[in-house]
Amino acid sequence: MLMGEFEHALDSKGRLFVPAKMRESLGTPFVVTKGVDGCLDVYPMEAWEKLKNSFAQKMMPKQKMRDVSRFIFGGACEAEPDKQGRILLPANLRTYAQIGETALIVGVGNKAEIWDAQRYADYTKAVENDVAELIEELDFE
Repeated sequence: MLMGEFEHALDSKGRLFVPAKMRESLGTPFVVTKGVDGCLDVYPMEAWEKLKNSFAQKMMPKQKMRDVSRFIFGGACEAEPDKQGRILLPANLRTYAQIGETALIVGVGNKAEIWDAQRYADYTKAVENDVAELIEELDFE
């Protein structure tokens, strides 16, 4: 299971350090693609294969299928950490997620997300009350 938050600076080439615990859970290689909340989604290969298979089985109108396919698969790339544990985030993905100098890698169960650190802080502040209400409704205690 992928969990936790890890903040790291990108280097001048757009490389991001992925903590050892996160690399271990993701395996090598893994897939980075656009996420729906303005972040990047990071999938271990097993989860990526499940997503691909699930997508292939969905019955959608052709235009929606093309739109979703372009969004998810068009921007996807395989990532393999170098000896220092860094991955290169392609410029198109950094631009999409508006990732500046500092990124946050967040484990969210079967995948991870990469956010611009400030955007993630703004996002969590904006949803904080909604999440608190949902937790009460779900009765986690």
